[in-house]
Amino acid sequence: MRMSAESLYALLPSIYRIRDAEEGFPLRELLGVIAEQAAVVEENIEQLYDDQFIETCADWVAPYIGGLIGYRPLHGATADISSPKAEVANTIGYRRRLGTASVLEQLARDVTGWPARVVEYFLLVATTQRMNHIRPSHHFAPDLRDWRGLEALGTAFDPFSRTVDVRSIERADGRYNLPNVGVHLWRLQAQPRGRRIPAPATRLDDRRRLFSPLGAPLPLFTSPKSETRITQLAGPLNVPGSISRRVLHADLTGVDGGAPPRAIYGPQISGGALGDLQSLVLFIDDVEVGADEVESCNLSDDAGGWVNVPAANGDRVAIDPVLGRIALPPDRTGDVSVTYHLGFSAEIGGGEYARAGGFSVPDATHPLLRVPSVAHPTIQSALDALPATGGIVEIVDNGRYEEALAIDIGPGAAVELRAADECFPHLRLPVDLTVRGGDDSSVALDGLLISRGGIVVPDGGNALRRLTLRHCTLVPGRELNAAGDPSQPGESSIVINRPGLDLAVASCITGPVLVARDAMAKLEDTILDAAAVEPLDSPEGVAYAAPDGMDFGGPLTLLQVSVFGKVAAERFDLVSNSLLVSRPAPGDVAPAVRAERRQVGCMRFSFVPRGSITPRRFRCQPQLAIDEAIAARAALGAPVPAPERNAIAVREARRVVPGFVSRRFGRPAYVQLRASTAREIRTGADDESEMGAFHLVHAPQRETNLRIRLEEYLRFSLEAGAFHET
Repeated sequence: MRMSAESLYALLPSIYRIRDAEEGFPLRELLGVIAEQAAVVEENIEQLYDDQFIETCADWVAPYIGGLIGYRPLHGATADISSPKAEVANTIGYRRRLGTASVLEQLARDVTGWPARVVEYFLLVATTQRMNHIRPSHHFAPDLRDWRGLEALGTAFDPFSRTVDVRSIERADGRYNLPNVGVHLWRLQAQPRGRRIPAPATRLDDRRRLFSPLGAPLPLFTSPKSETRITQLAGPLNVPGSISRRVLHADLTGVDGGAPPRAIYGPQISGGALGDLQSLVLFIDDVEVGADEVESCNLSDDAGGWVNVPAANGDRVAIDPVLGRIALPPDRTGDVSVTYHLGFSAEIGGGEYARAGGFSVPDATHPLLRVPSVAHPTIQSALDALPATGGIVEIVDNGRYEEALAIDIGPGAAVELRAADECFPHLRLPVDLTVRGGDDSSVALDGLLISRGGIVVPDGGNALRRLTLRHCTLVPGRELNAAGDPSQPGESSIVINRPGLDLAVASCITGPVLVARDAMAKLEDTILDAAAVEPLDSPEGVAYAAPDGMDFGGPLTLLQVSVFGKVAAERFDLVSNSLLVSRPAPGDVAPAVRAERRQVGCMRFSFVPRGSITPRRFRCQPQLAIDEAIAARAALGAPVPAPERNAIAVREARRVVPGFVSRRFGRPAYVQLRASTAREIRTGADDESEMGAFHLVHAPQRETNLRIRLEEYLRFSLEAGAFHET
């Protein structure tokens, strides 16, 4: 029985309740206090019973239950793998099917949190078949008519045989051998756009649209589907991969042995109601365009236009999933909105992921105003309607807002301009957003995509105390052109002229940040990109400095930040787990990373270019690798002469450098470290994770978890290797 004040009070004799009413109910109030504590005890007793079962136990109990069956704990580095309850619950079932491909695949997903596919490479080794075990699909030479196989060449879904490769798969040197098992992992996530509210497509003209809100090429990704059976191995639709034109064509038409129609395009109907959307769907004037009205097409550039644009009335709407383009026939007009998925490594920079945990809570003095609404159709009208004490302006769609914005608040006021949870609106500013405030005032921006303009905090009567940006993207280079290059290379995204301001940037992507000497800046889990036309030249641009771009900027703190460009700060209060990819431009005399005051602050577990002028460093690369290599040479017993020391330094400095899959903003693998990057970078953070903005992914810990489980579940004589598909 649930103990409550009412139930306990009802158990009392009537005479006591009558006397209690005459006295003003002091006994009932006492029973209320007792009932609260009784409820705590009762809840604890119920939890003790629940803790006996892995399905209902608390997270801290799961390792103890696992210990009863010999479960080995893993690194709980990220939220999706921090609780071992699911793995402990399935441990017995896993062991019963020890070493099978389906179990290894399920384990890889459980312990890494990444989609996975296991390939048994003995099935793909070119061999002479036995007559009593004929495999008709096991061809020695590839079928050149098999377009699906040719598209999958070199991937986890490659169906073609190879001659034997005796190199070790564990070191990722070879694959095709009889004892080899490959575990293929997808590090990129499929992030939705327009999942709840379709996002407007970017309009080029009456008949041409783009999926990207920035008007740049954008490859579309599949939304992974769960396997229907535990023995089923992952297929192309079960992992977040890019959608090719042929795959989309087969999905729309069901031809060429493709997947069932509408596995990629269209809504998912469940129980007669509209459920979660598929990977891709198109709307014209808020009406869904059916699969029979859409075709997959190559819409590449052609002399200022696109090839294969529908020419006649009644033609189907053409979609190019590789470039993220839409072409309408002449008789289809209207506003086009889209739902789609794109690839990225982590939940930073804003998007339709959960952010509500960091939201301010409205109250009587800080009301919540929603945009768009009848009362506030524009963002500026809502900002102007806030009371003197401030408040919250929340954008509740994925719309495109082209309006000049200015925030000017009074003393003590606090204003938050944010996107609603699971929304990602686009603010295309014709001029810079200016922020002003009175004494002890603060402004926060959350979950916004900002292009064309930047954010400026001017001086001159401005007393704003704090500016905070969370989960925002301020497009490096202001805007992207049709080729995906920055339209204003090196242009600043944030300019702080107000002395005494505290700037806090968390989980953002931004262009150069210019901060006055008397202001302070703290960046965390962020990408700071100087955005040159050629990405390899971005380290020569200015990423952080004073507003004139030449003098030292204000004191700077970097926590898990990837920087492309030169950094000049009055002092570095703390730089930790960060990558400072910087170098002097031709003709520069000053080093690429420099502090005016070296006596204060610390740089730790970070990559800092050689020759930088910084405060004291602790376990920073590449200097740490150089010192260890020289110490190892000296340990042989002979002194190390200066020429040899210099040779070692040059060799290690060339080896221990960050390698990125892509340095261009807008690419799916933007700032993702290559698997071939030196171990000192990939595991060089203070918790042995990787340095830089994607430290929060904890990729090394995920891979270590996988190795631990492979040792336990891999059959004797087999050898396994892990491969990154993305």
